[in-house]
Amino acid sequence: MREIEFRGQNINGHWAHGNLAIIKEKLDRAEIGTYISNSAGAPFAYQVRPETIDQYTGLKDKNGKKIFDGDRCWNDYEEEYGIVSFDEGKFIFTFDNVCVDLFEVADDLEVVGTIHDLEVSE
Repeated sequence: MREIEFRGQNINGHWAHGNLAIIKEKLDRAEIGTYISNSAGAPFAYQVRPETIDQYTGLKDKNGKKIFDGDRCWNDYEEEYGIVSFDEGKFIFTFDNVCVDLFEVADDLEVVGTIHDLEVSE
């Protein structure tokens, strides 16, 4: 079974990894917002920007780094940069207008950043 993990970035640029919680109405212990927490839950939750939420694919790149949707990767085999995303029920890697199943190419990839890093630099 695939490990379920999310990541999200807070307003200061810090990445939090863990469980995802979306709170839609104010609670005694939490404000409305999107949170990433460790397995202990709410006392250790970090509020993150919803547009930065990415899910772990269950795969690792050639260096053993976890691959998340939203990752920007270098493909050694094709010698191209591309983006990991979730589409039609599966994780895909898109480069140069070509989409391939992520499971087929993960061993040839190296995570070099995220799409969120690109948004900041543009």
